[in-house]
Amino acid sequence: MKQLWPQGPVYTDDPSFKITTDSVLLADFAAGGSVDPAYCMDLGCGGGLLSVLLHERYPDARFDSVDIRPEAAELCKQNYTDNGVMGAVVCMDARKYRSIPRPGQYDLVVCNPPYYYGGKQSPDPDRAAARGGSLSPAQFSGAAAYLLHQGGELCVVHKPEFLTDIFAAMRLADIEPKRLRLVTHRADSAPALVLIAGRRGGRPGLAALPNLILTDGTGAPTDEVRRIYHIG
Repeated sequence: MKQLWPQGPVYTDDPSFKITTDSVLLADFAAGGSVDPAYCMDLGCGGGLLSVLLHERYPDARFDSVDIRPEAAELCKQNYTDNGVMGAVVCMDARKYRSIPRPGQYDLVVCNPPYYYGGKQSPDPDRAAARGGSLSPAQFSGAAAYLLHQGGELCVVHKPEFLTDIFAAMRLADIEPKRLRLVTHRADSAPALVLIAGRRGGRPGLAALPNLILTDGTGAPTDEVRRIYHIG
């Protein structure tokens, strides 16, 4: 167990999937939307990092989570207990989302899926198990459409090369892309990640936000990254 920042939440790492920049950035991005969620769902939760971080912003919200790995679901439950997070954690394949209770009742769905789906299997058994349940853009968009009420928001982090697939899948699921933010390591580098928010039943109109730049010219974290990571 570690404290994520001084006086911040505590967290026990998922041994197979350590704390990563993409999850931390996604939690901050999701908290910056127009939705003030009471009911949230994390698809493929791992150890529950997204819910733990979002709970700091929305302490009265309910955070439900699903993961295909039993050990991840148990670790997520422990992290919920350690931080007073309310919600149910279920071990299940998120692709079978029609088995999830509360359809059409969620305000916010978050997802940090494996980026390369349907490819070569990892030699690591834990990663192979997780990848075996990996969600394609069509699958996480379909799950979000089933779970969100009209006006609810899906927030996802992914790789820029899959933007076309993600936008197409979201629109087919009646989730309109509304916010887009590219993440770069330096001001002059190509995007490494993309943060996307879509609204269930939303009207067309995409806001392209300024790039999130991780390091300055000296290689030090930018002011925004310092804020996100609570670096004094």
